[in-house]
Amino acid sequence: MSRAFYLLNFMNYFTDYNFFDDCYTLRRNGYQGQDKLSLLQFLVMGGLFLLIVLVSILLRKVKKEKIFLIYKVLSIVIPLGEIIKISYSSYFDILNGEGFNWSGILPLYTCSMVLYFLPFVAWGKGGKMQQFSMAFFTTIGLVAGLSNFVYLSAAGYYPIFSYGGLYSVVFHALIVFVGVSLMITGIYVPTDYKTINRALIPVFIFGALVLPLNFVIMAATRQGWTDYMLLVKANGFSPFGDWSDWLGQYHLRFLFSFFMLFIVYPLATALITYLDIGVVKLVQLTFHRKKEKTA
Repeated sequence: MSRAFYLLNFMNYFTDYNFFDDCYTLRRNGYQGQDKLSLLQFLVMGGLFLLIVLVSILLRKVKKEKIFLIYKVLSIVIPLGEIIKISYSSYFDILNGEGFNWSGILPLYTCSMVLYFLPFVAWGKGGKMQQFSMAFFTTIGLVAGLSNFVYLSAAGYYPIFSYGGLYSVVFHALIVFVGVSLMITGIYVPTDYKTINRALIPVFIFGALVLPLNFVIMAATRQGWTDYMLLVKANGFSPFGDWSDWLGQYHLRFLFSFFMLFIVYPLATALITYLDIGVVKLVQLTFHRKKEKTA
């Protein structure tokens, strides 16, 4: 497609849609998720990731106290942004006769853990919970943020350059920033398998709350599927979603939740931890060779 086509498509944001349009208005005006998995999404998210890496590299020259000040500000700003977003979405849900979206709007996703565990990173004094939280953000938390760089679910309802779209972009970018900056600045670098155990403690703490809440919300509201932390249907992705449905026929869907929490999450955490360790060793080896050549 020509450059003129993409330029025209970008300009349509300022003609077809208003920045603060809700998803109902957007749908009526013709937005059907065109930005999801589009070239525009990958250009925006790719550029944003490079910016996160660049900023993190620049922060290596900054005192650690100032970096923690950034985390402190984020630990306040992110929850405020989430409150505004929930209020915004809920207002239009109720206005359009849908009621409060108990099954989808609550901050109970894996990426939502930034709200509850970033304060431990920012305000901790070297205690265990600070170490556990740092391990989380540099492993499975990083996956939670980066997954939306690829599969930006909000773009199915909002154009990227709208309030709803940009909120999701920035929210997940900040999660990635925390994890990447912790590693690049050397504040917390995964170095061995113990990182896996540390990272899983926040996951199990949060999961112990979310797992029963999924079933309580489904039973109490009958709004459809509640799948916080992907513990009920794994977002329907095959074969997990199919297996969950099969178990549901025998009223055993809770077994799928245990499978996700105690098998899938640990495996994913272990995988990303060893990937982190590999990248760190590769970077260290590269810099060591450069020093040898300049010596």
